Amino acid sequence: MEEVWQAVEAFRKDMNSGDVERINAWVSEAFVGYFGYYDDVAYRIYNGEEYREDNIQTFQSYEGKRVEFRYTDMKSSLRKPDELILTATIDFHLDRQLLTTVLAVEVFKKEQAGWMLYRQHMEHFA
Repeated sequence: MEEVWQAVEAFRKDMNSGDVERINAWVSEAFVGYFGYYDDVAYRIYNGEEYREDNIQTFQSYEGKRVEFRYTDMKSSLRKPDELILTATIDFHLDRQLLTTVLAVEVFKKEQAGWMLYRQHMEHFA
């Protein structure tokens, strides 16, 4: 279990670094993401390729700004020897200002390349 948590912490460190190449390296080829947006009506479903492309555009828009994702873990379970599911709230700060909080459910799966972000479901929380 320690190995997967090291991977989760490394992923989060990369998220806060803003290095989109390192962030995208975590995304499984089999990735599926569901993102509910701020109006609580609109949503988008991503595959791995779409998510990586969106990451590139998003992090380019943050260039020159300080980006910070603050995670508060809620529950987690090693539901299979090669899959960790976890829930967390994530406070998103831009230039030290809180913009939003989301509720996230993430699944990390051990693949041939190592632990990868396999599933992600985010909803506007506060």
